[in-house]
Amino acid sequence: MKFYQLKPEARRKLLQDEGIALEQIDDAVLKRLDELSENVIGQLRLPLGIVQNLEVNGQKYLVPMAVEEPSVVAAANHGANIFAKNGGVIAQSKRQGIYGQIVLQVNNSFSLQQLEQKFPELIKLANQKFDSLVRHGGGTKEITAVQKENLLYLKVLVDPAEAMGANKTNSILEFLAAKLENYAGIEQKLFAILSNYPSQLTTAKVKIDPKTIGGIQIAQRIALLGQIGIDDPYRAVTNNKGIMNGADAALLATGNDYRAIEAATAVLASQDGQYRSLSKWTMSDGYLLGELTLPMAIGVVGGSIKARRDVQQSFAILGQKITSKTLAEIIVSVALANNLAALLAISTVGIQAGHMKLQARNIAAALTNDEKEQKQLLKAMINEKNYSESHAKELLKKIREEN
Repeated sequence: MKFYQLKPEARRKLLQDEGIALEQIDDAVLKRLDELSENVIGQLRLPLGIVQNLEVNGQKYLVPMAVEEPSVVAAANHGANIFAKNGGVIAQSKRQGIYGQIVLQVNNSFSLQQLEQKFPELIKLANQKFDSLVRHGGGTKEITAVQKENLLYLKVLVDPAEAMGANKTNSILEFLAAKLENYAGIEQKLFAILSNYPSQLTTAKVKIDPKTIGGIQIAQRIALLGQIGIDDPYRAVTNNKGIMNGADAALLATGNDYRAIEAATAVLASQDGQYRSLSKWTMSDGYLLGELTLPMAIGVVGGSIKARRDVQQSFAILGQKITSKTLAEIIVSVALANNLAALLAISTVGIQAGHMKLQARNIAAALTNDEKEQKQLLKAMINEKNYSESHAKELLKKIREEN
């Protein structure tokens, strides 16, 4: 029997027989995980943190963030608190749909003009076939085509309603491709699959009174850093990493495909041929203005979202009636909060000191399981402002001798 055909308990035994130490896991949890993925042998846990005071479009939210780096959650809370002092975030989503591609090989007898006349009929057939999606407010919306020599590129716009929509979109594309394969002049289908090209764009905007961040000089410095991120790709990629720290943590917590969003943001950041910052910070009439646009092809239903108790816990934190549009606006607002906190740190005390204070907890926890020793070690590291593991070991040795 092949490895993937075994029950998860049998897979675990095989690995343990080879001398691999596996973490204990509850049988019921292991069974549920095995239903979600392939070759399951255990789980990898992430801490679930909370952004406490995020205000978006006049509504306050608790936002779950799944991430192992404490500074990401701390930064999101810091940025969100600043936003709250300045009237919160104004966010807007354009959720027309996600794109799919069908690419066909054609011969000299093919007529694009004649095929385009059949697009309304094809849309109608797709919506009849996938009527459940239409009933939920989605469906196939548009088909466009471009011919390049003997290749025909069809772009299909699908509204996935409240779901991420990847599986449904792929099914629609395969259905349409099958209808087209016998059309005059079409030789063969090359592929029919969704595209992760940026779509479902969401924008978050803030207006910051410099008094709430330490004064006009700091605000001006943040605006300057923002411009450097636009002009310099070395700064831009690091700026965008900080943005995606917040976005990815919220995407993970809500069971959404952060990998697809990451791929789409890379395209969005390079729209004019140069990689640029996704956020913009400028000064206007004495205020600091921040703006961030991200592709947010996400959902609140479908996929594994309903099947995962941990994800349902996140939605309970957010609010049970939350929509995909609202969730997108929350996530982009969190990402902008992370960005502001990072730029503020760089503009003032520097970013490393805060990072290392938070990472010191991880070092202390790795060196000792004793709670009293952890607290003493953490205090000593912060007091001496030395966060290396080798120095922490020396401090721990000293603490134990004194104890």
